[in-house]
Amino acid sequence: MIEIDLTSIEVIGLAIAQEVEAYKRYQLMALQVKNPLVREKFHSLAREEKAHREMLYNLLKRYTGEAKPPLPKKAPRLSRTFDLKVPMPEIILEAIEKERQAVRFYKDAANKSNDPTGKRILLYLALFEEGHERSLQIEYDSVAKYPQWFDFDGADIQLVGP
Repeated sequence: MIEIDLTSIEVIGLAIAQEVEAYKRYQLMALQVKNPLVREKFHSLAREEKAHREMLYNLLKRYTGEAKPPLPKKAPRLSRTFDLKVPMPEIILEAIEKERQAVRFYKDAANKSNDPTGKRILLYLALFEEGHERSLQIEYDSVAKYPQWFDFDGADIQLVGP
């Protein structure tokens, strides 16, 4: 996915931008559903993306002392389009694809990294993004099985467990 040579700092800058976009995406998705369980899942994903951003900012500050990441002009950009006018299942499929892009980006960046700490952080983030992808797939499967899943409000939901 990364076809040009980027410095570790530039990779961190791109990763920060990606995490900011993912945070915004999940916050917007949370506003689109009535089901409190799904809404909380989207808020939880947003919080995790925010934590990833903070981790990357801390790494950037440790390496450079700077707070603003550089974004090289020739660097690859992950798609930032996000249309809330389409049905929620399509939005979730798009979010799943964006998580897949993030996994590929982090793994590719880790493979090209010469810094052991940076490599570990990038691989850690790739694992987290894979978890996000699985979580979104569960929501997609739920709405495929129960088309009204996102429209249930608190009174319609019954939790069954041990």
